[in-house]
Amino acid sequence: MTEQKNPSFWSSLPGLITAVAGMVTAIAILWTTLANLPSSSSPTPSPSTEPTGAAPSAGAVASPSAAGSADGSTSPSGSPAKPTTAPAAAGSILFFALRLDPSTGKQNADLFAIDPSTEVERRVTTDAQPDSYPARSPDGSRIAFDTKRSTGLRNIWVLEADGSYTQLTNDARADAYATWSPDGTRIAWAVGSTGSREIWVMDAADGGHRKRLTTGSDDLFPSWGSNDLIAFERKAGTSSEVWVVNPADGAASARITLADGGGGDPAWSPDGKRLAFARRVGGIDQIFVVNANGHSGRKQLTAASACTCTDPTWSPDGSQIAYVGPGRDVRPILIVPAAGGSARRVTTNGLAPDWGG
Repeated sequence: MTEQKNPSFWSSLPGLITAVAGMVTAIAILWTTLANLPSSSSPTPSPSTEPTGAAPSAGAVASPSAAGSADGSTSPSGSPAKPTTAPAAAGSILFFALRLDPSTGKQNADLFAIDPSTEVERRVTTDAQPDSYPARSPDGSRIAFDTKRSTGLRNIWVLEADGSYTQLTNDARADAYATWSPDGTRIAWAVGSTGSREIWVMDAADGGHRKRLTTGSDDLFPSWGSNDLIAFERKAGTSSEVWVVNPADGAASARITLADGGGGDPAWSPDGKRLAFARRVGGIDQIFVVNANGHSGRKQLTAASACTCTDPTWSPDGSQIAYVGPGRDVRPILIVPAAGGSARRVTTNGLAPDWGG
């Protein structure tokens, strides 16, 4: 066969122009058709929410709030994002405060954390029900707190490092004021209504192996020290005293007289050798420190004329103490040297601070 020759470019140009024009017209028709196609009738899935029915049994894991993860962030889909670190940074002060809740647009108690060096705050929880009295585990990975979420009844829950929640108690007895054992395996807390509260202990993993430690009085605010003793406040009429109990052998409670002046809100120092506590002086609550025997080394850290101060908590190195300062509905958190000195304010609105490692 002989090779066919191609026609010259100029002789074929009119046909080429006609073909291109047809392709442009076809593309325009196709584009118009696609643009007018109906959208999918499938609804967009809504973000997952926390269960609102029956509360999970002790140890069950519940989903985080739909409003966000422990740090308030959300994934692009709107579902809670899982934090990659512990819920609160090491060295931060945990506390709860009544503030505007972004999930409801209403005032509600939630947990927060503040860096005492930079005074930068971040929200730790967001829920329509109040969260309060946070306590960080010794390794910093978990936060125990009391809350009315899910059932409307006050129970102990734990915020896990991955942003999920573990409910440890599930009853109507008013469970509150959690504190961790030094090894992080057990939690002590107060159980009961005002006037008849008792100190109990349970497994921190699932709320099991519960044991009552105190009875017959009104006991609250336990603090589990590195010396393996639990200090707590015992109401005595219109005043209060600090007592201690050994959770290991169930030994009877013993009263620490705190130099014959009573006291409450006890907090063990990191080394277990001193206690910070609140005591009323001249009708005004003040912050004190004392050696573990309750007698020697007692020192008042706050000024007598400008306080109404409560809820002391030690810095991880034992050199400072944070506490709640004067006020009514809105109260600041202040820090003072444990050896005494001037206090500085780190936030204007906070309660029940917990200064973990």
